[in-house]
Amino acid sequence: MGEGNSAFIQNKCKFTNCYVTDDTQYFLDHREFDAIAFNSRDVIHLWPFQMPQHRSPKQKYIFGGMESPDFFPACSENLDGFFNWTWTYKLDSNFRWGYITIYDLNENVVGPKIDMIWPIKMEPISEELKVKLSIKTKAVAWFVSHCKTKRRREEFVAVLSDELEKWGWTVDIYGACGPLSCPRSDSSSCFKMIEEQYHFYLSFENSFAEDYVTEKLLTALNNYAVPVVFGGADYTRFLPEGSYLNALALGPEKLAEEINDIMANKTKYYDYFRWRNHFVYKSTEKLDVCNLCEWLNKDDKVNEVTVWNDFRTWWNGARFKENCA
Repeated sequence: MGEGNSAFIQNKCKFTNCYVTDDTQYFLDHREFDAIAFNSRDVIHLWPFQMPQHRSPKQKYIFGGMESPDFFPACSENLDGFFNWTWTYKLDSNFRWGYITIYDLNENVVGPKIDMIWPIKMEPISEELKVKLSIKTKAVAWFVSHCKTKRRREEFVAVLSDELEKWGWTVDIYGACGPLSCPRSDSSSCFKMIEEQYHFYLSFENSFAEDYVTEKLLTALNNYAVPVVFGGADYTRFLPEGSYLNALALGPEKLAEEINDIMANKTKYYDYFRWRNHFVYKSTEKLDVCNLCEWLNKDDKVNEVTVWNDFRTWWNGARFKENCA
């Protein structure tokens, strides 16, 4: 968020009249702040005496977070009824701070959404794109640096690798967790390699949570590979049917078979890119900073009394008991 109004100016926000400070003594009285934003990673560990002790009814307490509750669950009952607004990647937050935004070809924001509506029929890809895709020779790539994860994605990939070998293909693992390397300092060359050589890319999340879909998906989509997803999100909110493979739904054996079948049928493979005739996927993590200042400039939103009474249930989702056990 930067300091002062620098982030709002740099991102060319609609509103730039918000001032950001981490100096808790900027005002003598905390109630003079229009809003106090709490970092999700920090606030879940604070004791009540560490919270602001005085609060104005007009003031907005904001829960801001990009991390999954799988890693950072909110378990303290003191958090229920504490926040007025939520600013996270979750699609039902008051306003969003996400990893991915979907645009139509006229640059209008169209998603992701809880009730996302996709075209019933998408147009076939161009002959030019078919030629570009036809030069690919390798099956699956995965860039990864976290080798041991709570949801054991590495174990899934190990089984998938064994299954793919039966068909004569491999999962090529780059980074700290595999035998291959492609330095982050030369990321453009790494992405170019996916674009030119690989049919599929493993967009595997390291933790599971509702709507938690990170930039790993963009690595596939924006580099002409079909994403193979693995996570706790409802991916129909993020991707049209027929544009991705769901590893959890298929399982490693069926997934390997499906990858082989698709690679053997170029026409079938081409269809996975029809979305390109309708949508553009971008990272808007920085631009979403604008949403905070925009809401603080909406009189109706500022004057409305809102409280997240069931905050813990909302944030933790279906894994509330598991994460807070």
